[in-house]
Amino acid sequence: MAKKRYSFSFDAPVTILLVFAYIAAYALDISIHSRLPLPEGQSLTSWLLSCSTIDVRAPLDYVRLFAHVLGSDSWIPLLRNALVLLILGRSAEEGAGSLPLAVMMLLSALVSGVIACLIPGFSVQGPDPLIFMLLLLNFFISLSGSVISFSWILAFLAFTALRAYAVIVPIVPASPMEMLKPCLPILISLAGGIAGSIPSVFILGKGTGTSRPKTAARPKAKPNKNEKKGRLDISKDETVMAGSDDTFTETLDI
Repeated sequence: MAKKRYSFSFDAPVTILLVFAYIAAYALDISIHSRLPLPEGQSLTSWLLSCSTIDVRAPLDYVRLFAHVLGSDSWIPLLRNALVLLILGRSAEEGAGSLPLAVMMLLSALVSGVIACLIPGFSVQGPDPLIFMLLLLNFFISLSGSVISFSWILAFLAFTALRAYAVIVPIVPASPMEMLKPCLPILISLAGGIAGSIPSVFILGKGTGTSRPKTAARPKAKPNKNEKKGRLDISKDETVMAGSDDTFTETLDI
């Protein structure tokens, strides 16, 4: 009996590399941040992996526009977000392709970072824009197959409610205007997710995503030698019969 052979599949490279970078950034921050040449009283997350203002003459500010999605405050939200990214990212990368997904992630991070910079005294960090984008992308992938996925709609609403609950409940007695400011991160992340998922409408419409492999055509069965010989004998007989009919007709005419 032949043994089964298993192969290692790096099936979602963009998603896996993103999660590795996300975890490594926080691990580096808590392990050797005291040895890094950071400004006094700041960590790697607050200094590099958060976006609040932009100076056109500061090269690091352009890095923060994209790197803020790798920021995290503790292990619990990091592991939760990493799990969500792995689940959503794999299906999205299979449907849209690795390169288009990477472009949409960069676009989502850029839009959310730019919006955060336009609001004074406000900063944004974390992969929430990417999660919103992946939820929308998975919904669009199912929609491209003429299926309205109710599960993806529920997942999008559940994640939005979870993020809103985390920021609204601690300040419930406050006025509506005071509750609006803590909701800004959710709105900015949602805007970044929507902007990042817009290219998927054109990508999926053109069918440039990962397509299912086509079924190989079955080879035509070759006739046996006996069948060939039988066909030749039948054709000879038909020819002889046709020739005898012609001779008989000519004899009658005479």
